[in-house]
Amino acid sequence: MNVGLIFSIVPRLLPTFMLGLVALLGLLMMRKTFSEVITGTIKTMAGVIILFSAVDLLSGVISPISTMFSKVYAFQGEAVAVDWTAFLSQYGVPVILVMVFGFLVNLVLARVTKLKYVFLTGHIMFWNAFMVVAALADAGKITGVPLVVIGSLIHGALSTILPALIAPFVFKLTGNKDFTIGHTTTSIALVGAWIGKLVGDPSKSTEDMKISDSLSFLKSMTISTSIIMFLLYLVMGFIAGPAWAAETFSGGSQPIWYLWIIYQGILFGASLTILLTGVRLMLGEIVPAFHGFAKKVVPDAIPALDCPMVFPYGQNALAIGFPIAMIASLVTLVVFGAFGYPYVLLPLVVAAFFDVGPAAVLANATGGRRGAIVASIVGGVLLIVLQALSLPFVANTAAGFINAFGGNDFSLIAIVVGGIARLLGF
Repeated sequence: MNVGLIFSIVPRLLPTFMLGLVALLGLLMMRKTFSEVITGTIKTMAGVIILFSAVDLLSGVISPISTMFSKVYAFQGEAVAVDWTAFLSQYGVPVILVMVFGFLVNLVLARVTKLKYVFLTGHIMFWNAFMVVAALADAGKITGVPLVVIGSLIHGALSTILPALIAPFVFKLTGNKDFTIGHTTTSIALVGAWIGKLVGDPSKSTEDMKISDSLSFLKSMTISTSIIMFLLYLVMGFIAGPAWAAETFSGGSQPIWYLWIIYQGILFGASLTILLTGVRLMLGEIVPAFHGFAKKVVPDAIPALDCPMVFPYGQNALAIGFPIAMIASLVTLVVFGAFGYPYVLLPLVVAAFFDVGPAAVLANATGGRRGAIVASIVGGVLLIVLQALSLPFVANTAAGFINAFGGNDFSLIAIVVGGIARLLGF
């Protein structure tokens, strides 16, 4: 199987067409007019595409920060040599089968149990299936049909239980039960929400912070996040060395480097604005359509959607949480290196935004500003701790993937599924 096709096409086609199909079936079941069916279906798919485009832009903006940190701090340890893309190429068919049958298990569990949650974040379904297969296959004792059967049951259970665990906090945040979150942020977001309840005051929200008239421009999420990202680039660039940064990112010209980091900052703010546009477009169409679908297939079901769905409910919390999580995770990375952790660990910049960010939003809902700040610190630490703990369980299969995208539910899957497989002698 072509690994390039799996990696670059399937994870994008899957959520777009899956959510489009759900919208189509839901609108048809609601007996909407032909015009309403076409409009709702295409708007849902367009919302997914806009969301993915924004995620690509955001990932492109924040990835150079990882490059700059790697220049500053070289982690001393055994490099992860296994090519996880080669493993994906070899196990591509089992991964897709686990994803498909796992979704069916999720539908059955949502129909026959009290956990009425249907996981609809297609690209996360794919990578969760990949992690389940990697954790089960790492020791090389589970293959073929048993791998698919066991993996599908585990994947379906995870797709039902994880959205259920985070649902009460999402409902509190949004004030309704229109959706929950189906994403890799669940473990960190749950910790964040609990921390918010323990240490904070929800009446003192990040969204209500008083800003003087002279700084009123910071009330705009686009402007505030642009400035925060510019400052993060500026600081990391000076730490890494302005000459090196200019050589790496702007052809050796320092004046162009400064213009480039201004551009990167504004691109980050613009990307968030685009992302929220996609969220609003998709949410406005998929929620009513899904209820039409659920009435026939899984009565009273609630869709589990991508994590950016919560961003509009805590934009300041997100802007505050990301840089705090970055700093906390980088400090933790240095600590692991100082204590001689045997494997190379890498900074998880993308996870600091897309996994700790939602935790900050939920923590703000349960504990206000203090909750969001403390949750972001703890979340940043947890990223590296989970990354480090999970590497041994997928050392032969997906360790490289964990070093790029882990520290979240991917790492939790590796630890739990891989640990159980080893306990049972698989």
